[in-house]
Amino acid sequence: MFLLKQILPAAIIAMMVAVGVCGLALLWGKERARSGLAAVALGVAYIAGNFFITGRVSFPPRDTTNWLPYFALVAAVLGAFCAILTIKGWARVLIFAFVSGAALRLLLKPKFQYTWSLSQGWIWVAGLAGAMVLLAVTLDALARRPETAVEMPGFLLITCAGTFGALMLSGSILLGQFAAVLAAALFGSLLFTVRKVTLGRGIVPVFSLLLSALLVSGYFFAELPVASAVMLGFSPVLALVPVGRPTKLLAFGMRAALVLIPVIVALVLTFRSSPPLDY
Repeated sequence: MFLLKQILPAAIIAMMVAVGVCGLALLWGKERARSGLAAVALGVAYIAGNFFITGRVSFPPRDTTNWLPYFALVAAVLGAFCAILTIKGWARVLIFAFVSGAALRLLLKPKFQYTWSLSQGWIWVAGLAGAMVLLAVTLDALARRPETAVEMPGFLLITCAGTFGALMLSGSILLGQFAAVLAAALFGSLLFTVRKVTLGRGIVPVFSLLLSALLVSGYFFAELPVASAVMLGFSPVLALVPVGRPTKLLAFGMRAALVLIPVIVALVLTFRSSPPLDY
């Protein structure tokens, strides 16, 4: 009950902020503007929930995980511009790769200072940034082929729920709270589905950057197994698997089940590697 009291207020605030911004987007008739405001809704809602948990933080933050709301801000601006302006696909990929690399360098600063050599650190950053770009490309493909408006947010909520559970099991209540805030912001964005409007491609940079940062933090700063982090990060890939030509509802259920499989496996692996409860 105490844990619930810690998580719920921040999650409710994030959800309400997302609902408010998405409501404004629905009043704005242009499709590109809606997609851009969807990115703003997800980013600003996450920032509100994150700051509710951590309170006011200094800039630059002393704790590297406190960079997360600033990552959300940059990604929201990037998502809005990519949605509103006509930017070629390769240019979006390059911009997101640069943002991902910069974010990882800030997030992993303690590793650069105390653990890694300079070359070893940049190899890690390059590899992780490549994985983040791959996730963003996958989500972009999902956003471009939704059968129903609820599909993409539904798949991403499954991934968020699994990330929340895995981070909690890995021993970081704080990171778990951040994952819950991201899920709540995404849930608030479901207001779009009332009008059968898809979230669009604008949310891709925001979700990809925040989810990846949480998983990277869980692996390096908590006890999240690398296999669990990989399966959670790339669980949305399975939503792209062809399922034939059933009804839209059945197709959504089948794809959701495919996304759920690696999420469950990741939770089991994290639970098995976590310390005993009576430790």
